[in-house]
Amino acid sequence: MSQPDKLRKRRGRETHTGPPGGRFYTTLHAFAYNRQMHVSEDLRPEERDILSRTAGLSIDHPAMAVTSNIWRAAMAMKLKLERSVLKEYKLTWSGFSTLFIIWVWGPVEVRDIARLQGVSRPTTTSNVSNLQRRGWCKRRGSKVDRRLITVELTAKGRKAIEVLFPRFNAGERDISSVLSPKEQAQIARLLRKVLAGVEEA
Repeated sequence: MSQPDKLRKRRGRETHTGPPGGRFYTTLHAFAYNRQMHVSEDLRPEERDILSRTAGLSIDHPAMAVTSNIWRAAMAMKLKLERSVLKEYKLTWSGFSTLFIIWVWGPVEVRDIARLQGVSRPTTTSNVSNLQRRGWCKRRGSKVDRRLITVELTAKGRKAIEVLFPRFNAGERDISSVLSPKEQAQIARLLRKVLAGVEEA
């Protein structure tokens, strides 16, 4: 049972999210007709709940569907890969991201790691410290500006990521296997377009 279904059950709601023809589905289609929007039969339960809750409001539902499903997919993938791959290496998603960035772009300054991750510098510093305690990276201070710290992998850290990343990518492959190669290329292209739009805004 999905989380939205559990919430409905606990709240004693009578909302029907079954097959076409159910009361909720019929109402949803009527709402969609009035809003002149298409409602796909593969809507997730939470999407149907949100459509019902926002009925009558001036909402751009297609835009909401895009952004909310990007978010849901990202969080679901993060959780799955943390549980199936990263847990064995005692890494959080943030820790893995830091290790990956140092591997690809290192030696790299702490401030640049934070920028690439979209997190605060103290958060990145904490991640780097955790990796350093495991002997996976080392820090080097700048001779010009003592505030600037550069991080690079140790031989042990490089070996760890070179063993870990193929397993991580296998998890990515499993997640993406619901899409055909053509669909994978298409969604990657569209997501790059969304990302470029966000960065330009």
